[in-house]
Order: sequence, then structure tokens, then C-alpha cells
Amino acid sequence: MIISPSAISPYKIPTFQSGGAPFVGLLDLYPSAAAAYSVRRLSSTYAGSAMEVRIDTVGQPLYDIGFDENGDLDTADLISKAAGNDAFVRTWYDQSGNGNNAQNITASVQPKIVSSGSILTLGTEAKPCINFNDDYLDIPLQNDFQGFLDVYKSWNSTKTNNDNQIPLGSTTSGAIAYQYINTTFRQNGVIPSIDIRDSVHRLTNWYHDGSSIGYINHNGTDYSAVIAGLNNNSTNRVWRIGAYPVGSIWNFIGNMQEFIVYSGNQSANKSDIKSNINTYFSIY
Repeated sequence: MIISPSAISPYKIPTFQSGGAPFVGLLDLYPSAAAAYSVRRLSSTYAGSAMEVRIDTVGQPLYDIGFDENGDLDTADLISKAAGNDAFVRTWYDQSGNGNNAQNITASVQPKIVSSGSILTLGTEAKPCINFNDDYLDIPLQNDFQGFLDVYKSWNSTKTNNDNQIPLGSTTSGAIAYQYINTTFRQNGVIPSIDIRDSVHRLTNWYHDGSSIGYINHNGTDYSAVIAGLNNNSTNRVWRIGAYPVGSIWNFIGNMQEFIVYSGNQSANKSDIKSNINTYFSIY
């Protein structure tokens, strides 16, 4: 049974922050994202929900969950809809205005956001997060990426082996954009001694200029890594947040709060974009 969310409880569209100040989101300040997903509202012009969730109960009902008056995920509504059950994300809505909604209609591999009625959280601020455990959401980006990717993520990894992970990958063979989460990282040409696969809350800025080198910044520290080349010429590509493919060594195991992709160089705005994300999620 699918229940229309609009017929039950319209989501809230925040216009003002606390104190009556006009709402200003990250995408108001730094627009032109190819896709943008978050547990917070990112744009004053975005009038949709944050996500569509499936409640794991009789009938497997679907609900849209919006934002509260502060622009945060409406956790009160989500808890009410879950009613003590698990809730899984079926659609993570794109707030960029491009309609690139991340979706997975297969229940068995949908990421979780509520466990037994309790919202999953990450970080010292205990903000909501989506847990990926060999799960994924597909993004119909196709040719929106042409040679340059600039990705910003609030996330952490709970994978503790030496396998690689793909927070962003493509379902088209030979056209993979990803970051290595292992000791292939280089810092000033040297493999760092730290292990960045641990469970630390991270703000990652990853960018790729179409060559064989990817550049990564974790919590303010720069790294580089030799990674697979980026091939963006296919017109039928489906990009994916999470597992690629399910059960492979490339799968993503961890939590995600925000995932913003620009298809152009944001070098002039990198510091400010990261500062905005860090201020909201209190990452480092």
C-alpha cells in the first residue's frame, strides 16, 4: 500500500530561521550544483521534501519527509511516521533544481535512516544520517559530469578492512569516479601514517580534473591519490551513491548526511563551502 504524503501531512517549507532572518542555504551562496542531497535544506528556492522513506511495517507505506521551520530534517514527523519501526530511504531528493533525485526502489538494498523508531545520527551534534550497508541510491546524472568533478560530503566510514570504497560510482563499466579509502593516498608525495578508513566524522572535498590523479581534503588536510581515470562520454550512465556493485569490494559501508556534486571547478569557493558544511555539522 502506497500512501500519498500530501494527503496525510504536508511537509513544512521553512522561510525564516530563528529570530526572523531570511533563510539562506548553501546553494543560495554557492549555486550551480549538478546534484545536492542533504538532511538539511540547502536552498531558499527549494520547495520539495528532503527524502521519501519506506516504513518497514504492514503495507510498506511511503512518506515524504520535509524540513522544519529551521531548515532541519523534520525528525518529529519522521519518528511519528516510523511509529517504532525501521525506516529506509527510497528517494533522496535533489535540491539543486536539476531533478537528479537519488533513488532505489528495491527494498532489500535501500539505506536506513530509522532503526526501531530511533533516528540514526552522526557527529557530536547528533544530526540525522543515512546508513549504507552494501546499499545504494542511483542518480540519473548521465552527461552532467564532463571532465571535472567537485564533490563535498559529510560522512564517515565504518569499513575496517583494506578494501576500496566508492561513495560515488557509475554503473557503466569502465566509467568509474571514486576515491580510494586506503593507503594509496599521498600527502606531499608520501603515504600518510594515519588510517582514514576509521569511523571519524569527516568532511571530504574530492575533486577530479579528468586526469589520473584525484585530490582529496579530509577535515582540512590535503591528500592526493592515483585513481581510475574519469570517462564521461556515455549518454546512458547511471551514477550511484553507495555499493558498486552490491557485494563487491568497492561497496560503501558507512553513513552519509550531505552529498553535493558540482560539475565545474569550485576552487574559488572551496574554503567557504567547506566552512558552511562544517559549521552546520560541527565536523572538525
